[in-house]
Parts: sequence; structure tokens; C-alpha cells
Amino acid sequence: MNLKKLGKAFLIIILYLVIVPQIIGLICLPFFDLENPTVLTILNLLIYIIDIIIIFIIYRKSIKEEWHKFTKNFKNYFSIALKNWGKGFLLMFIFNIIIINVVGKIASNESQNREILNQLPVFSSIAMVFLGPILEEFAFRKGFKDVFKSEKIFLIFTALLFGSFHVISNLDYSSIQAFLSSSKELLYILPYASLGYYFGKAYYETDCIFTSITAHMLHNGISIFFILLGTMLG
Repeated sequence: MNLKKLGKAFLIIILYLVIVPQIIGLICLPFFDLENPTVLTILNLLIYIIDIIIIFIIYRKSIKEEWHKFTKNFKNYFSIALKNWGKGFLLMFIFNIIIINVVGKIASNESQNREILNQLPVFSSIAMVFLGPILEEFAFRKGFKDVFKSEKIFLIFTALLFGSFHVISNLDYSSIQAFLSSSKELLYILPYASLGYYFGKAYYETDCIFTSITAHMLHNGISIFFILLGTMLG
């Protein structure tokens, strides 16, 4: 394990999840109503863009090399992205069916995303289909690629980290009783992690972060399409 690179990878995650949002929040608090869904969504887009710019600066050399590889081998890499997304989606689907029967509802993260999509479909679609996958793949995959010598450890570690990110932040921390009640949602780490595992596999098979970004964008894009279609038909 490369501890220096592990520290750098976690620093990027802290930058993405804590530092940049806090700075933007403090700057905007005197001027905007941060409880307003439209304002909040636009600010989140701004945070995504700033995070991506910072990450692109950090990884600028390897980004250029991997983008060249991706465009040169697009057909093959897209096929790998599609194959791994299909495997991850199938496993995620099976886990979700089982867990919904235990928890009694869909994951809070999924519920939140659907609500935001219904309120602000354009802004939230841009964030979820394009900006989110780019940022999450760099934060949860790219930074850890050279930390572990074992492919299996890399895949499991990043999958669980990815799954935890999508679940833990949505637990109810208002009281011990509320937390214990919502802790059943920790089961949803499994479906998110299964998808993350195969995003990581797509990255590892090609040594190109844009392959896993493609798989991630495919998943989010298809999911959002069917959510919006269901909303319109409903």
C-alpha cells in the first residue's frame, strides 16, 4: 500500500465533499437563500464545476494521456464500459429487490435524486449525467488506482467507499433513535458498491479513467431517462 498516494486520494475526497462546498456556502450565504431548491441546485452545479477544475489541474498530465488512449481505442473501451455496467446493474438490481423488502422503501439517496429531478429536471440532469460521474470517478477511483498492488483489494475498497458515500450521508443523525431506525439503510451500500465494483473493473481493465466515467454516465443517463419518462406518463 502506498500511504502517500492514499493520503492524497482521501485529501481529494475531503476537498470535494467538505472544503469546496463549505467555502462556496460561506461566500453565498449572505446573498442567497440556501433553502431554495433552485438556488441550492445551481450552487451544487457550481461546486461540481470547481471541484472538477481542481481535480483536472491535479491530474492534468495523466488526463491528457488517458484521453488520448480513450479516443484512440473508443470502440473497444466503450464495449468494456457497456459490459461492466451491465454486470454491475444486474447485481445492483438483485440487491435492490432483496433490500427493499427488508427496509420497506427505496434508498434515501435515490428518493432525493428523484425529487430533485422532478423539481429541476434540466439542472439536475446535467449534474447527475455529466458532472457527477466525472467527479466521482476521479475522487473514488482515480486517486486509489496506484495505492493498492492487488486489483481485487482496489476493486473492493473503492466499491465499498463509493457505496458508503451514497448511503451514509443520507442517514438520520437527529437523534440516537432516529439513527438506529435509519441504519437499516446501510444495507443499500451493497447495491451501490456492486455497481462501483464494476465501474472500477472497467477502469482497471483499460487503465483509463474515461472508461469508468463512460459506464457511470451510461447508468445515470439511462436511470434518469426512465425516471423522467415515468413522471411524464404518470
